[in-house]
Amino acid sequence: MSAAAATAAVLAVLAAAAPTQQAHAASAAKPKACNTDGAPAQLHTTNAVHLRAGRGTGHRSLAVLAKNTDFYADCWGITATDVWWAYGVVESGPRNGLRGWVAGDHLATGYKHP
Repeated sequence: MSAAAATAAVLAVLAAAAPTQQAHAASAAKPKACNTDGAPAQLHTTNAVHLRAGRGTGHRSLAVLAKNTDFYADCWGITATDVWWAYGVVESGPRNGLRGWVAGDHLATGYKHP
């Protein structure tokens, strides 16, 4: 099998295993603080970070997510100080299923599965 064919096969398996955007969108309404047109995205945390009740460090922490925790961002919000926040659901680890806000500076694209 060629390298291109092997890569295509792996991507097909990953795409089939990944949750659909429709499934995520149907599971929860977007909060009003989602004030941008950013597309939903599969992400992971780049270090330990707070999952917060609102966008901003002034909101209470719901949990601390470990580095490489999978997070699906339903939508994005930007604060008055131009800080990006993602609203979505935790998809791995002990906080799996919790919804909240994570600072965009602590997120990167793709699954990690810690």
